[in-house]
Amino acid sequence: MHLLFLSRELTSDEGGFAMVARASRAGGPYLYGRQWVDRPPGLMVVFELAQRLGPFGVRLTAGLCATALVAASAWAVGAVAGEEAAGWAAWTTFALATSPLLMAYQLNGEIIATPLVMLAVATMCAALYRSPPLSYVLLLCVLSGVSAASALLIKQNFDDGLIFVGVFLVGALVLRRFPWRRVASALLAFLAGLGGPLLWAAAWAGGHGGVSALVFAMFGFRAQAAEVIADGSWHAPELRLVDLVWLALGSGLALLAVQVLFSQRRALLARSPLVWAVTVTAGVELLGVALGASYWPHYLIGLVPMVVFATGIACRPATGSRTATRSTRWLVGAVAAVTVLTAPATAAAMHAHRSRPYLVARWLSSSSKQGDTVVVAFTHANVIQASGLASPYPYSWSLPVRTLDPGLTLLTHTLDDGRIAPTWVVRWNRPHSWGLDPHNHVAHALDAHYRKVAVVCGRGVWLHRGADRRIGPLPTACGHNLALAPTR
Repeated sequence: MHLLFLSRELTSDEGGFAMVARASRAGGPYLYGRQWVDRPPGLMVVFELAQRLGPFGVRLTAGLCATALVAASAWAVGAVAGEEAAGWAAWTTFALATSPLLMAYQLNGEIIATPLVMLAVATMCAALYRSPPLSYVLLLCVLSGVSAASALLIKQNFDDGLIFVGVFLVGALVLRRFPWRRVASALLAFLAGLGGPLLWAAAWAGGHGGVSALVFAMFGFRAQAAEVIADGSWHAPELRLVDLVWLALGSGLALLAVQVLFSQRRALLARSPLVWAVTVTAGVELLGVALGASYWPHYLIGLVPMVVFATGIACRPATGSRTATRSTRWLVGAVAAVTVLTAPATAAAMHAHRSRPYLVARWLSSSSKQGDTVVVAFTHANVIQASGLASPYPYSWSLPVRTLDPGLTLLTHTLDDGRIAPTWVVRWNRPHSWGLDPHNHVAHALDAHYRKVAVVCGRGVWLHRGADRRIGPLPTACGHNLALAPTR
C-alpha cells in the first residue's frame, strides 16, 4: 500500500526535513548547519539515510517504518496473548499505519517513532511473559531501553515506550506478578539501554552547538512556541481539531478505541501491571496529541501503539465474552477494508496532478545556476528541497519565524547583506500573514535589492539585482503564471 504513494513530490515537512538533513553536511552555526528546526537529531539521521535510497527514498522509508510497526505490534501482542492475537494486531496495525486519512504514507516523526515504541513494548513483554534465559532477558531489556530512548530522539514527545516500561515494571514489583529478581534485572538492563542513545545525543550535540542548544530545540522552543500559538488566532487550529475528530472516526482509530474500552471495561479494574501500563501510556499519548496544538492529521499516529496493543489482546477469545471478541474482530476487518479502499483512490488522486510547490521548485531549478540560494517566505520548505538550492535564512517554517524572528529582523538583514543575500526570493504567503512585518521591512528590502521576474503558480518570484539568469519556461500544469522579465 505504501508503494502506491512513492513520489518525488514531498509535503512541506517531508521536504523540509530532507532539506535540513542535506544542508547539515555543510556545517554552520546551528545544530543542523545553517538551518534551524525544533527536532531531535535522530530524525535528521533517518532523513539523511532515506535520501540515500534514491529519488523515492523518503516515501520508501515511510513504508519500511510502517512494515516494522506491523512486525513489532505482532511481536508485542503475541508475547502476551499468543499467535492468534498477534495476527489480529498485525491487521489492525496495517489498517492504521497505511491509512491515508492519518497521512501515514508520509515520512514524519510519528511513523518513524511508533515502531520504536512498539519494539520497546515487545521486547519487555517477551522478556517477562515468555520467561527466556536470564542472559536473553537482559539482552531484550537493553534493546527495549535503546528503542524507548531512540523514539525520544526521533520526536521529543514520544515517551510512550519509557512510560509503558516504567509503569509496567513498577506495577510488576508492587503486585509481585513476576519474580522480583527478574524484574529488577530487567529494570537495570532497560536503564542501561536507555542511556546509550541519550549519551550519543549529548556527545553529538557537543560538536553541533552544544547540549543546551539541543535541549532548547527539543523542549525550550516548544514552550515559547506554545505562547506564540496561544497569543495568535485559534481559528485555523480549531478547524483542524474538528477535522482531526472526523479523521479519527473515519480511519477507525477512534472506533477501535471505544470498542476496546467497552468490551474490556471490566479488565480496566484488574490489578494487572499490563493494564496499568496500557492505560497510563494511552493517556499520555492522548495528552501528546492535545498539547500539539496545531492538530495536523499525522498527530493521530501517536495513538496507534496502545490502540493496536489493546485491540490485539481484545481479539483473544479468553479475554472476555465471545460476542465482544467477535465484534472487535469484525471492526478490525472493517477498518482494514476502509484502508484497502481509500489508499489506492487517494494515491491515484495524488498522482493525477503536480503540486504547486513542486512546480515552483522545478522552475527555480531550471532557472538557476550552481551556487544559487533561495528564501521561501514563510512556509513550504519543500520548495527549497525540490529546487536543490540552499537557503541562507535558517527559519524555513512559519512557527520558528513567528517565535524566533517575529520582527523579521534576521530575514531583513539576510536580504540586505550582499555577502549572504539569497539569489532568489519566493513570497509564498501574503506579506502580513500571522501579523508578521507590519512595517513592510521585507518589501522595502526586496525593492532595494531585487526585481520581480515572474509569477509562478500564483507565487511571486524575485531575483537579486546583481544576478542575471535565463528564466526557464513557466510550468503549464498550473495557472496564474506571468513572466515579468525578459529571457536573457
